[in-house]
Amino acid sequence: MVDNSSQVEKLNEFRGMFPQFNFMLNSGNYGFANGNNVGAANSNGKYLLFLNPDTLVSERTLLAMLDQAKVSRANSIISCRQSRANGSEDKPYGDFPSPLTLTGWTRALTRPFNLIPKPLQNERFIFPDWVSGSVMMMSKTSFNSIGKWNERFWMYFEDVDICRRAKDLGGVVILLKNVALIHNHGGSSRSEIEITALTKTEVIISQHEYISLHVNGLKEVLMHAFLIVNNLVIGLISAIPGLILFSNRRLMVANKVFLKLINYYFNAFLKDTWISPRSVKHPEAYQFRIKVDKNLSAIGEDNS
Repeated sequence: MVDNSSQVEKLNEFRGMFPQFNFMLNSGNYGFANGNNVGAANSNGKYLLFLNPDTLVSERTLLAMLDQAKVSRANSIISCRQSRANGSEDKPYGDFPSPLTLTGWTRALTRPFNLIPKPLQNERFIFPDWVSGSVMMMSKTSFNSIGKWNERFWMYFEDVDICRRAKDLGGVVILLKNVALIHNHGGSSRSEIEITALTKTEVIISQHEYISLHVNGLKEVLMHAFLIVNNLVIGLISAIPGLILFSNRRLMVANKVFLKLINYYFNAFLKDTWISPRSVKHPEAYQFRIKVDKNLSAIGEDNS
């Protein structure tokens, strides 16, 4: 169990309650990929399960994924269905990003024409391009062969990236249809306005980083340009009401996201990188962490 951000006292309490688990306090919140890699590096098993903290999973589901991981070809990734606490079914898989799938409204426009092919499936399995990183299982040998989680992503799209690399190596991405878990989406990342704005911004940032890694030439330039224009135009339309209606949580979040995006795009061109400044792979990651630590210290002094 890797804790990216907590208090030592609380972690020691957990250690006492669950002595059969190995609890690790990461030196900082360096992202989902980093935390997963820290856990994998300190594991001893032949198979690895990556699981979000905001999930509820049964032993039956875990054993089903393990059984499939044991018989799947090398470099394969196994997942399962997901539902919400109210019983509604989620779609924890999708297609690799393309010009047709960059935004919600472009996907909606192409849906009536069936321009995006549906993934192959049978009675037991779905074979999508990628599955959600909220639950993934693979052999440790495959994990090391694929190349671990890419820490250029601080949050989001790292699951799409690792599935892309697995498939490039001849692996298969499999979602089991006969078992599921409950996933409380955003239960660990979208509990406050500021955190919600941060994570929504990181979705966009990670989308740009994915494009920079897996798309080349004129297509890459056009996809980046389309996203920038789309995000700034739609963001501005949503942000303006947020300046007036401060009591509306959704509009306040939209306003904060727009301001964060302006700052991100400015620095992305200035520093010549799409990587999130929160990532350990950002050129100025060390300076960013020092700034965050100072801000947190100031908050602590104000509350003391």
